[in-house]
Amino acid sequence: MDKREFYSTKSKRAEYLAVVFEHPAFEEPLRLVANQFAELTLGGFVHIPCPMQVKEPEQASGAQPKLTVSFPRQVVGREFKRQLRLVTDSGSRDPITVTYSVYMGDTDVPERLWRLFVSDSGGITFGNETVQVTASDDNPMRRTAGPIYDPGVFTGLILI
Repeated sequence: MDKREFYSTKSKRAEYLAVVFEHPAFEEPLRLVANQFAELTLGGFVHIPCPMQVKEPEQASGAQPKLTVSFPRQVVGREFKRQLRLVTDSGSRDPITVTYSVYMGDTDVPERLWRLFVSDSGGITFGNETVQVTASDDNPMRRTAGPIYDPGVFTGLILI
């Protein structure tokens, strides 16, 4: 086997793509596994099978990680929308955490793992037939709100 053939050959191990949505307001995390026909236990947790398209985050050194997941609304869309209502009703400002894992053969430990966050504006889109979730790295430098400074802590702010 030469070098070109080695790198172009796909692994014979089973590949499982798992997406987990978590938030403090959720009753329990929503665990999905891509393109499977039965429930599957990955990392010790049962994942719901769901047909989905996953666009993995870029692995280039300068690129910001961005994950795009699309799945049919009729499969888990109703449950997903119900969980989102819990977030809205709780009034929480915490972002929804998306953990994307790739399991290769071994179903106990993922080969690759990304922990990203759903944007509160435009991160989740409900279409007529699909739900699309876009998650990216939570970079505090891009947040629009700055910290509130207290003159009791920062004594240089006290007016004389």
